[in-house]
Amino acid sequence: MSTPVSPPHPISRLMLGLIRARGRAGKANSSQQGLTLLECLMAVAVMALTIVAVAPPLVIASATRVQTRRAEQALQVAQAEVDRIRALVVRDDHRRNKLPAVVDVDALRTYVPSTISNLVKSPDQECNIYPGTSLPSRDEAVQVDIDGDCGADFFMQVIRTEGRTSIAEDSGQQRPSGFDLAVRVYSSVAARNPTTNVESENQLNNLRADQASLSLTSGDGRQLTRPLAVLYVNISWSDSDSTLCEYQGDQAENIETCQGVFE
Repeated sequence: MSTPVSPPHPISRLMLGLIRARGRAGKANSSQQGLTLLECLMAVAVMALTIVAVAPPLVIASATRVQTRRAEQALQVAQAEVDRIRALVVRDDHRRNKLPAVVDVDALRTYVPSTISNLVKSPDQECNIYPGTSLPSRDEAVQVDIDGDCGADFFMQVIRTEGRTSIAEDSGQQRPSGFDLAVRVYSSVAARNPTTNVESENQLNNLRADQASLSLTSGDGRQLTRPLAVLYVNISWSDSDSTLCEYQGDQAENIETCQGVFE
């Protein structure tokens, strides 16, 4: 004969009810809990590490892109100057007072400017005074403005060799039969002193003649001392009979038609 089960004591029923209610409340609260302080600190640390890892490549990529863009603009400036001088020769208007300053043949690839000319080449005609009645000396660099604010964005050096001038021209307009031309375009930061980081008003600091290499950089790179664009071009006066003789160099005197053309 089975023993009858006595009903639970009222206090026991109350305790069981409280435990069940607390369990249901705990489940409800667990689904509504936010991030703990430790989880927030971990998230901040992960974000900081991500920024530290990503920032240097972004800075290098941005600086390299700016440098490449400047080099493209510098090349356009140099090519425009070559075209200007070539146009003078084509129009038979290349008198010596309209041509760049002269350097020795051996110095064409090494001679660098040391001062900044007052002449400015700009799309704004109010400040554009290049080319003018006077041209810069071989020690001076022309200020080049490309955005029309009349401020120097580049410095341009233009020099040439003497070339050879026929006897007929030597007593007339003195237009050379041909010459070698060099155009170097430096960034505006070339006027900045690398020690004090202050730009000079008329001095260029320890410039080099070799073109700056376009490598990955996080700053100005070699733009402080090296040109962004360099062009060496031979200019010949094709409309002159003496040009062919000038091409022959020292052998011109051995050609009958060239004898007596040059001194």
